[in-house]
Amino acid sequence: MTRYELPDVADLIRLGEPHENAITVYAETAPGPDEREKSVLTAKSAVDRALRTIRDAGAKHAVEEQLRTRWKEIADSDLWLSLSRSVAIFIADDFHEVYVLPNALENQLQVGSHFDIGQLVRAVTTPQDAYALTLSADGWNLWQATASTRAEELELTGEYATDAADATNRATLRDRGHMRRLVGDEGKKVLLEQYAKRVADAVDTELGRLDPSAIRPLYLFATDPLLDMYRGLDHKRRIVAVPGAADELRPDQIDGAIRESLPALNAEQASAWVDEVGNDVSKGLVATDLGDIARAATAGAVDTLVYNFTVDVLGRIEAATGALHYDDAGYDVLSRIAVTVLDQGGKAVAVRPDEISASIWNQTAVAKLRFPLS
Repeated sequence: MTRYELPDVADLIRLGEPHENAITVYAETAPGPDEREKSVLTAKSAVDRALRTIRDAGAKHAVEEQLRTRWKEIADSDLWLSLSRSVAIFIADDFHEVYVLPNALENQLQVGSHFDIGQLVRAVTTPQDAYALTLSADGWNLWQATASTRAEELELTGEYATDAADATNRATLRDRGHMRRLVGDEGKKVLLEQYAKRVADAVDTELGRLDPSAIRPLYLFATDPLLDMYRGLDHKRRIVAVPGAADELRPDQIDGAIRESLPALNAEQASAWVDEVGNDVSKGLVATDLGDIARAATAGAVDTLVYNFTVDVLGRIEAATGALHYDDAGYDVLSRIAVTVLDQGGKAVAVRPDEISASIWNQTAVAKLRFPLS
């Protein structure tokens, strides 16, 4: 089964169940026709290595062939005609599923009794939505990128000026004729300021409808002086400036710029949050011990979890009590805790250890609690 949207909590719980043989492959891909073969070969190489590992571990030939058949079904499917930036492939004896995702995942292979859903949980829990504004004197456009779709131009609901000349009622800004006593470069600057203000008002109207709390960042593709003018006008949203000519940008270039910098933005916000939550340690509303976090998650006591998704802590968690038992034959307890938090209505943020600089950070996990543990 091929999915083009992120999994929900029920999917993550299902993917966390044990299997006799579980193959996890994360592979970088590219959407262009000339990149399809390379993408297939990247995934095939990983699956071949996984099958050799399973064979060397003493699996029966029939088991290996069953897994290989499942891979062949994936390899022969149409999903390779509709690629984005990554695929997450999960193959077991009785099950297989593929997620085609626009965000960049790192190449990874794991073989065991459980799928490694760490990167998938990272994709689910890390904000991947953003808006973009491509702006020049010759026109402007709004774009939206989401966790499951690459950047696409937004269809505007209102009627607005299409370019600087339209916004200032002039045939062209290159005309040095008089208009309200504005002449030459100085007059052109004033007219551009009027245009930037008209665009800022339009963006506020359109995005105010879609994101009234201004949670998502706005990427601004423009050159000065419009770049600086617009930044001085929009104080509601977090503006991420991308200097450069905006007129000829393709959707994949806009999307690429967004995906490249979003991790740093998210890491900055997560680090600031962990630093702030440290103030609640004395109230008993912060847990840093993994055993305490497991118990709190099971009890529905975790409001927000920040955890290191790059490390595998193997073990098992008792469903009734949340007691944590370390076991090399177990599953990744950090991912299991994160999914439990999400299932209980909490928030989970998967980070790399160096993305958090707060003094309370222990390189593994920090949880803000809804109520103190008894």
